[in-house]
Amino acid sequence: MPQSNNAELTEIFTAETNVNVQSNQPNADNKAPTYQVRLQAVAGDPLGDSGSDYVFRADCIDESLAQRNAALSIGPLNQTFTAPNWVKVGDDFKTEQTFTLTVPAGVEGHMFRYVATLVGVNDDVTSFIESDPFILVDP
Repeated sequence: MPQSNNAELTEIFTAETNVNVQSNQPNADNKAPTYQVRLQAVAGDPLGDSGSDYVFRADCIDESLAQRNAALSIGPLNQTFTAPNWVKVGDDFKTEQTFTLTVPAGVEGHMFRYVATLVGVNDDVTSFIESDPFILVDP
């Protein structure tokens, strides 16, 4: 758990659309045109209820091409430590966010991963995390 004045990205993974289970081939069933990125984080109290601003982003790295894929990246998103995104659970605040992405043409068979960051606007809160690799198929 983080210190009371800090936040921590705790999990990021890819999943089939509307399925809360990690999948390293998130659009393979029925060759779906979409998949989801699921994020979890925890913040100490009082930070989780402070209303402080932060920026979240999740850059999708195409390992097959060794470059960032802008179409599959998320953000940067300006967010705040407030409800409904942040919910009090015990002594801390937690967030679970889901992002649905459309698989673009030309990426079938490529291996990807997400690198996510949460950075406070004053750079006083920082956290980062990396997903497991995953492969997309031709929808």
